[in-house]
Amino acid sequence: MMLRGNLATRPFYNERLVTLLLALIALVAVALTVFNASRLLQLSSRRSELRAQMDEDSANAARIRGNAVAVQNSVDRAALLSLAGSAREANSLIDARTFSWTTFFGYIEDTIPTGVRLNAVSPEIEKGDIVVTMLLIGRQADDVAAFMTALEETGAFYDVMPTGADRTEDGMERVTIRAGYLPPALAPAPAPAAATAPAKEGGR
Repeated sequence: MMLRGNLATRPFYNERLVTLLLALIALVAVALTVFNASRLLQLSSRRSELRAQMDEDSANAARIRGNAVAVQNSVDRAALLSLAGSAREANSLIDARTFSWTTFFGYIEDTIPTGVRLNAVSPEIEKGDIVVTMLLIGRQADDVAAFMTALEETGAFYDVMPTGADRTEDGMERVTIRAGYLPPALAPAPAPAAATAPAKEGGR
């Protein structure tokens, strides 16, 4: 005997569980959509700010370049050259004040032998260093050599050396010497000596 029946009249699944899962998926999709839209708005705003900053920087750079060109065009090069020449002349005058002819000739008078005559002297001052060129006429080469040695022994002259020599028509020695010159007024001041405390008397 065979039984007949329709077993598919009520499908075997939980409708509530399926509905809950679909709702959860939809909620997640909505949340992702809202997040992506918010992030996109933030990025768009940041890009607009960066573009505005770049435009402002470009405008500032263009303005600075324009000002530089205007300044260059307004500079009078002839006036600048004249000003530079005046500055060099003023510096030369300031340097010349540091060279005392009285002190220099005092050293010459104290050291020059009777057989040597000073015919010309030319000091050169550059950045505080003084170099003196002297033209000497001497009876003998030994007299000139003695004078050079005496100059160095004063302590005010250094690196004294001849740069040229010949004879005059009357047989005198004509020698050009060059020397560094550092008189005491321009020499570095010596370091002060350390003060010593007076010795205490021994107790009785």
